[in-house]
Amino acid sequence: MPALTWLAATLVVVGAYPAYRFARRSWRFRAGPTVIAVVAGQVLGLLLVVLGVVLLPRPDLTGWGWFVLLLAATVLPLAIGDAVQSEGRAGVRSALAGVAAALMVAALGLAAAPAFARPTVAGRSIPVTATTLADGYQLAVRIPPTASGFEARDAHLFVPPGWLRDPSRTRPVVEMMMGQPGNPTLGATLDALHSLGDDRLAQAPFVLVVDQLGSVDANPPCADTSAARLDTYLAQDVPAWIDANLPVSRDRTQRVIAGFSHGGECAAYLGAQHPEKWGAVIDVSGPDRPGEYRPPATRDQYFGGDQVAYEKTWPANVLASRDYPEPMVGIFVAGQEDPRFRAQVEDTATAAENAGWKVTYWAVPGEGHSGPTLVKGLSTGYNHLIGSWLRSGATGAGDRFLCAADETPRECGAIQGAAVGGTVAMVDLSVLAAFLVLALALFFARSGAALRARIPLDD
Repeated sequence: MPALTWLAATLVVVGAYPAYRFARRSWRFRAGPTVIAVVAGQVLGLLLVVLGVVLLPRPDLTGWGWFVLLLAATVLPLAIGDAVQSEGRAGVRSALAGVAAALMVAALGLAAAPAFARPTVAGRSIPVTATTLADGYQLAVRIPPTASGFEARDAHLFVPPGWLRDPSRTRPVVEMMMGQPGNPTLGATLDALHSLGDDRLAQAPFVLVVDQLGSVDANPPCADTSAARLDTYLAQDVPAWIDANLPVSRDRTQRVIAGFSHGGECAAYLGAQHPEKWGAVIDVSGPDRPGEYRPPATRDQYFGGDQVAYEKTWPANVLASRDYPEPMVGIFVAGQEDPRFRAQVEDTATAAENAGWKVTYWAVPGEGHSGPTLVKGLSTGYNHLIGSWLRSGATGAGDRFLCAADETPRECGAIQGAAVGGTVAMVDLSVLAAFLVLALALFFARSGAALRARIPLDD
């Protein structure tokens, strides 16, 4: 049984006796106070609902708590009325009624507490506002290089608006890397997600843009080399931080490694090397090997002149050397007018297809090795993956009391409040009508009995 159901039951038990005492006394002496108390309680309850819908950041999370709010608002005046009537002659009962009233007031806060909740990500409280519920939230995070020792710059995290609307569920996650020279920023990711429209944005994954360079103009391979243990950092330290700090799925089909240019080559290499960690790769304009513009220098600087060790880090070679029993998705994009990297991306995509991956390839018309290619490539990848996650049920709006999946928190809260308010109002008015009808029937019955008692019977 849900906690709020127990809370509502506790309210009824605690408030029932003082409410009964007040109603009984009102019955014996006059009905007016009872009627006033019930109507005033109902008005108060409806006012609380209206204020909740207008003021609470997440009114839809109140859910069944609306019943507790209205029940407490209805029973509370009756309990207070009993305390007033018991003053002096029944001090103990008055104190008990006061305790009951205090418990009911506390219940109001508990019932509405979920709607005040501020979700926490990476140990930081995320503000829930109209803006963040529509566009998501961004923050910089520090990922400790526990296993690798690699001194990376701060990563940047995108918290999707759909998760803020339904923080009870996990989300897919994308580990993203930008190009060289460059910084681990969210600009292209946000442009790509917003270009898909509000529906897709609401279903977006967490996106963590990490630093695989160490500085703006560094150009290390993404393997463990003399430059840095980047494979260890990107395939161990970063996923470990994600698991410890983000509400994301552990299912590999909902975890993606992505990148642009240098980051695209890293994504293809890491996805091919660690299929147990990621189920999908997005490679936008990625080279086909580390330092492809000067292979001998890269080999000598980072691999100690070992050509075999160097070639083991080429994505196509990794793909050809492994089996992939679990499904792998590869999304490869390059600018159609990119004379250098388009052919390299095509070669890597062909190797992935030969390895049994489910491959999507697109050459962006009229674009080269540029920002528009990156945004359009990410849009293609996110659109493809979000669609598959929606079909599999990996992402969605969640089940909310009385609400459709596409309704905003404000709309959902209004529907919940109106439905509960109407239900409680009908119950209260029905009880009140029954009370008045019964009182009227008793009045006429007593009046008739008194009249008959005054009329002598014929002999």
